[in-house]
Amino acid sequence: MAADTGRYRSAVSKSKDPSGLLISVIRTLSSSDDKQDRETEKGRLEEAFEKCDRDLDEQIVQHYAELTTAIRTYQSITERITSSRNKIKGVKENLLSCKMLLHCKRDELRKLWIEGIEHKHVLNLLDEIESIKQVPQRLEACMASKHYLHATDMLVSKGQFVWRWGGR
Repeated sequence: MAADTGRYRSAVSKSKDPSGLLISVIRTLSSSDDKQDRETEKGRLEEAFEKCDRDLDEQIVQHYAELTTAIRTYQSITERITSSRNKIKGVKENLLSCKMLLHCKRDELRKLWIEGIEHKHVLNLLDEIESIKQVPQRLEACMASKHYLHATDMLVSKGQFVWRWGGR
């Protein structure tokens, strides 16, 4: 029996693995032949458990402030991480909605740009039409002042415009 308890104690001191400790206790209890040895081993286990419990209580009392600070710090960090994750989620949602709005605005801007080009072209055409309306008066003025070359150039240039846009 003394050899068994020695093996148990050496297993307890050498091994930090709880499953190895459990196996050692099971071997010790199963190898004992009578109830007295089992009760003795049970008493030793209870004493060891109580000693560990007292040591743990002492460590908690000695390091209570550090333990409390560590727990509070951990809680604070966890709250910050959760808050940051929620903020990031909100930012992602905002970015997606902005992206969608920018696509809409881009399409609208493209449409307005095309309309602007069309209006500019229409204005140019209207200016040219206005200029053509004034051709008979200018032609008479050029003919009266005997500027035949200028009158001919005016008729040719305005005639091409009329032919290009209206003569089709």
